[in-house]
Amino acid sequence: MPSRQAPAPWRQVTAVAVLALGVLVLLGWALLQGRPVPLPDAGDLRVPCLSYAPFRRPGHAPSDPALHIEASEIEADLRQLREMTGCVRTYGVDHGLDAVPAIARKLGMRVVLGAWIDGDAARNAAQLQRALALARDYADVIDLLVIGNEVLLRGEQTPAALASLLARARHESSVPIAYADVWAFWLRHADVLRDHVDVVAAHVLPYWEDNPVALNEAIAHVSAINARLQAVFAPLPVFIGETGWPAAGRQRGAAVPGRLQQTRFVRELLAADAGAPLGSEAGAWPSFNLIEGFDQPWKRRQEGAMGGYWGVFDAAGRQRVSLRGPVVADPHWWRVALAMVVGGGAGLLWTLRRGLRRPDASDNRRRRRVMATAATGLAGSAIGALTLLQWQMLVDWSHRPLDWLFGGSVAVAAGLCALLATARLGRILDGDSSPAARPGVVAALRAASPRAMRGLALAQAALLASVALIALGLLFDGRYRPLVWPLLAAPASLLLALTVLGDRVDHGAWLERTLATVAAVAAVWLVAQEGLANTQALGQALIWLGLAAAVCWPQGLACASGSDGGGR
Repeated sequence: MPSRQAPAPWRQVTAVAVLALGVLVLLGWALLQGRPVPLPDAGDLRVPCLSYAPFRRPGHAPSDPALHIEASEIEADLRQLREMTGCVRTYGVDHGLDAVPAIARKLGMRVVLGAWIDGDAARNAAQLQRALALARDYADVIDLLVIGNEVLLRGEQTPAALASLLARARHESSVPIAYADVWAFWLRHADVLRDHVDVVAAHVLPYWEDNPVALNEAIAHVSAINARLQAVFAPLPVFIGETGWPAAGRQRGAAVPGRLQQTRFVRELLAADAGAPLGSEAGAWPSFNLIEGFDQPWKRRQEGAMGGYWGVFDAAGRQRVSLRGPVVADPHWWRVALAMVVGGGAGLLWTLRRGLRRPDASDNRRRRRVMATAATGLAGSAIGALTLLQWQMLVDWSHRPLDWLFGGSVAVAAGLCALLATARLGRILDGDSSPAARPGVVAALRAASPRAMRGLALAQAALLASVALIALGLLFDGRYRPLVWPLLAAPASLLLALTVLGDRVDHGAWLERTLATVAAVAAVWLVAQEGLANTQALGQALIWLGLAAAVCWPQGLACASGSDGGGR
């Protein structure tokens, strides 16, 4: 039986120190998520108007033509929204939404009524006819009739065809007529549309701008765009028909979504509007409309996680945005800490159980067992926390079976690779194995490699292939794709720790090296594409570079010296 040589002490200490640093960073991040952050109170201010769509319940989506929302459900929703606003903006008059004006009258609320316009002429005619009838019957409740929402953005009508619909509505309506679209489309088609509306309803969403606006500059951006539109369209009044901030999703440039960020945006916007009202005519209609009342899970299919989390109330009706008091970024932060404790305990038990089966009273064995126990405990702690964060990410982003299949496959590959790397790390530190040149997956399957070594090679290859697929999606169609895959950080750190010990992928593992090179190139490309202000992109790039370094580290630097050991 060949002698098992230990890695040099500095290698052991460095590997454990890397894991300890990672766990401390995770713990610090979790504690920050639970820290109450003081924000300026909005006092007695109320949101001028809130977008309302009743499709927050499971299985509900406006694409279902047979869906009808009962008036009782709509009334319950409006009663809840009345806690924060006295006005709702709707987007169509089908699915039972034509009951909104009557319910709003009953509750003492105002309505910005919408008629949904798309590429279907018959459906458009029905929407327009019903909306005009409601405007006649509820002129005391409806402040504004919005004909069409982002129709030009979606390319479902030409500007001339839309202008014709607006002209008809304006001729027949007993309330002011507006059209709602992104502010840039209003500027682009000003000459065609301005003569056919009473109000310019513009959407100003700092997060979704082509050049995303950081939260620190978001309110100033909304005010600047409002002033620009007023200057261009005067004497027509301008109504900010949509503005807001998402509570979840991926970072875009310097624009970071989140519960804390959303609350800050709303409070600062209310304060700014109280000082210098955005509305063109005070009292004629709301100064702005915030998107939106309730989260809309169905939007995740079109816009990624970001689309489903703009509500001041979540889909279950729980209030997310408060107007007073300090705010916690994540009320469930303690779950991460608990997962760290559970994972760390599992790692410690695994090492201690192995030690009980092989008692050895020598000082050297005790020292090595302490290192092994520390490493597996730290690794288990990190894997536990990152697994929980990965699950939360999948819940936010997965809205189709294919999303769950791909995301679950990536998570399984990352988790298995992390667990197998932890096991090998523990065996090396405990003296049961020596650092070696691990075979790639091709060689491992061809040769009679040990089962643990073959499993690690398979998991590592699957992980690298997953990273390559994620990178391709982000680099060529990344707008609605997640940037953060938390669990990838676990195998990246553990494989690097193995490399530090002198246990590295064999230089002949061409498949792994090719995929690792793709990951390294993609990391640089991602940062160049997303910008240095995007911290999520920087974090993802570091993980990819860590994986690449663990696979492609030069053999002479990764190998242990003769005194460090080299046998299997």
